[in-house]
Amino acid sequence: NRARQNHSLTAVAGLQQVADLIGAEPKEVIFTSGATESNNIAVKGVARFYASKKKHIITTQTEHKCVLDSCRALEGEGFSVTYLPVGPTGLIDMEQLEAAIRPDTSLVSIMFINNEIGVKQPIEEIGALCKAKKVFFHSDCAQGFGKVPLDVKKCNIDLMSISGHKIYGPKGRYSYDVL
Repeated sequence: NRARQNHSLTAVAGLQQVADLIGAEPKEVIFTSGATESNNIAVKGVARFYASKKKHIITTQTEHKCVLDSCRALEGEGFSVTYLPVGPTGLIDMEQLEAAIRPDTSLVSIMFINNEIGVKQPIEEIGALCKAKKVFFHSDCAQGFGKVPLDVKKCNIDLMSISGHKIYGPKGRYSYDVL
């Protein structure tokens, strides 16, 4: 069927374009139905996969509601969640983050640019710390995608949620990067 073939070629081209924008490989990009699904897959997916060995997650008090909701749901399943405060400028304290990481921490989830106040978190530093501590790093990068250079490898981001409609793609189409 010619229409199906054209649709497949368009999807492959879209994967390549997104991958190029974030410094990833096309096979590492997964399209989902929206930001909530993308963030849920990242947070709940890592937590549940490593649940037998690691039951601790770190996020911030100012994360997007869907990330906070996922963390609260995981608390109901017996996970421990540390909700880091932010300072007066909206930034996390890297020393507090490092101190919060425990041997049973599986994931740190911190958004790149806050959707309400616009503060830009130091994701390169966060990613480097997570890599050094062998903890997965998820970042909701929807607000910065297409506006600020993003490189998942340079920032050591293991899981990234980005929004297609932020760069004039169809609303309700988000991609989720798995490295």
